[in-house]
Amino acid sequence: MIKTPAYIHFIQPGLMTTVQDLGRFGMAAYGVPYSGVMDRFSMTQANYLLQNQFYDSVLEMGGPGAKMVFEMPTRIVFVGADADIYWNDKPVKAGKILEIQEDDVIHIRKFRKGQWLYMGIQGGFETEIVAESRSWYPGITPQFKIEKSDSVCYLSEERFYPALSSHAKMNLNWFKHGEIKVYKGPEWDQLPKLMQNRIMKKSFTISTLVNRMAYQLEETIENEVEPILTSPVYPGTIQLTPNGTLIVLMRDAQVTGGYPRILQVENNSLNILSQKRPGDRINFSL
Repeated sequence: MIKTPAYIHFIQPGLMTTVQDLGRFGMAAYGVPYSGVMDRFSMTQANYLLQNQFYDSVLEMGGPGAKMVFEMPTRIVFVGADADIYWNDKPVKAGKILEIQEDDVIHIRKFRKGQWLYMGIQGGFETEIVAESRSWYPGITPQFKIEKSDSVCYLSEERFYPALSSHAKMNLNWFKHGEIKVYKGPEWDQLPKLMQNRIMKKSFTISTLVNRMAYQLEETIENEVEPILTSPVYPGTIQLTPNGTLIVLMRDAQVTGGYPRILQVENNSLNILSQKRPGDRINFSL
């Protein structure tokens, strides 16, 4: 099967549009973050629908506005956030496999629910592999995010394998519930029992301080735990700062930290948490 390099040209970049895969592993000793998609569940869905490898890279969008034109035919699918997606000015739904032709235009407009939208493409993207990953990260890869007039390479094919489904029914409510499953972090037992109970019974609000590095929660709690020596942290580690703020580390977080690590978010719940927007409320469940 003949595969020809082709490009997506970005007329508008949108908000925090990047290429991501599952991230980098085994690089923490060198201070390199894990990176990778914020919502692994959605990435897996996209690649499954396209019959890609589960690790193939996708386009991750952190908000509306991206507008792009395709040089040559391919197949794409959107999953993740509930957004208004337009294909040549006609609305399309998430989960529908789109048979893209030369000069077709995709425009992402309003985000209705969720924080991250994913566009899977047949065979993934042909961006540079750095430290065994295509995930973009500042200082590691040549690009950090899509800018206006940027182009991203993919491979166009003469013909495609039959799709698993031309339009899979998507559950757009899977990330709506607020329960975030966690397990105890290394410093959890240093918290007084009263404080532990408060954390488990309290609802927390996602603040406006959210990005690929961390999600900060609005509500604060009393902190009687001393700072720790710099220790390993991971995506999903919940740190308690001296002023009582809870910070949930995300995919681009540093690999070490000095704040008490009181909880660790379970993997599936980290996908759910990643799709929360400022103002959304969550509660923790041990």
